[in-house]
Amino acid sequence: MKIFHSANASLAQGAIDNVNETGVRGWCATSSCVCISVNGSEFFNAFCWRERPDVQTSLGIDTTVGFNAPLRLLPGDIVEVTSGGQPLPGSPQRVGANAWLAAPSNHHTAFAPLASLLERTGASHFKPFFKRNAELTAVAVRGDDFPDTLVKLAATPAHIQDVSAFYEQVITPLGLPAPELLPPSSTWGLEPCLSYEYIDGVSVSGAVLLSESVRRQVIDVLGQLHSHSIPTLRRVNQQQAYLVDLQRLVLRQALLTYDVRHVLFMLKLRRCVKHLPCVLSHGDLHAGNVIVTEKSDTVCVSEKHGSAKVRKHAVLIDWDRWGMLPIGYDEACFLRGLPFAQALSYLPHHVDLRLGFAVFSYWLGLVEHVKFRFTERAKEIARYVEGSL
Repeated sequence: MKIFHSANASLAQGAIDNVNETGVRGWCATSSCVCISVNGSEFFNAFCWRERPDVQTSLGIDTTVGFNAPLRLLPGDIVEVTSGGQPLPGSPQRVGANAWLAAPSNHHTAFAPLASLLERTGASHFKPFFKRNAELTAVAVRGDDFPDTLVKLAATPAHIQDVSAFYEQVITPLGLPAPELLPPSSTWGLEPCLSYEYIDGVSVSGAVLLSESVRRQVIDVLGQLHSHSIPTLRRVNQQQAYLVDLQRLVLRQALLTYDVRHVLFMLKLRRCVKHLPCVLSHGDLHAGNVIVTEKSDTVCVSEKHGSAKVRKHAVLIDWDRWGMLPIGYDEACFLRGLPFAQALSYLPHHVDLRLGFAVFSYWLGLVEHVKFRFTERAKEIARYVEGSL
């Protein structure tokens, strides 16, 4: 699930939770029905009649929003879910998204842009990844002569320079859990692009679906990142986080309510953000950018026997929008969807961090649902902010 959907106003409100060979599952708060298309052809209409307590609590609504469409789908099928003609966040998705496709599968129209890359790499299998507008954004390739590699497509020289500098000066020195950035010499003579070690794991649509330990791991990583300072580190490409769009959106939304008290509260929050310290930040840390892997540790029980213990490990991906951002922004984006008090409990007792988290949580709630400000959750956050100022 993206940080907030209105950075692209053409997205409907909701998310796809799962797509597999037996059907499609997710939620939509924009309308009571969604349209499911398969490989570009309209296929099925599903009604949002299922209870989704996690979403309904987060949005402060009583209406049902969940849908579950039982369908017969094939591995490699491209599934798009729309509401009122607008794509649902998480759409499109590929059936068997976690499965590798054999290279000959690239005859599928959606995979046509990959033909040259697959030929040059000599890959035997691949996994495509899509943007929300159905454009291919990256592909993982697998072959006998090289390790599994993720190639980001259409990277500009400035973008490559930004990410390379961040890896060199921040991720590598701090040992942050991120995929290894591979040198250009390992990209088979392709046009300038970003290539990474491919991390085999699972991502989810919201922090509510992550385990307690993984949430705490991510917050610890953010603490390391925020406390690191390199005065000479500057972005070349000015593409920043969604923060600027977020601030414009909530202010515009407030003005359209014609509610003077609400507008004044938004202006107070903007002034508050201006006084928050700026720290090194991920800039795009929704739960989908946290890959959960499993590691086996051997725990010694006696001199002769041992037992295997499996622990979850979080790897943060998509560092493209790193930058100096107000403290609390990353945490609010990551923990979005959890009850406010529970989310707050994951944070250190740092006044500015918690205040920033509360402000951005309020703003993200507003863009999630137009009536958020009337919910108990919004009132709880507003009371916390007022008490902290």
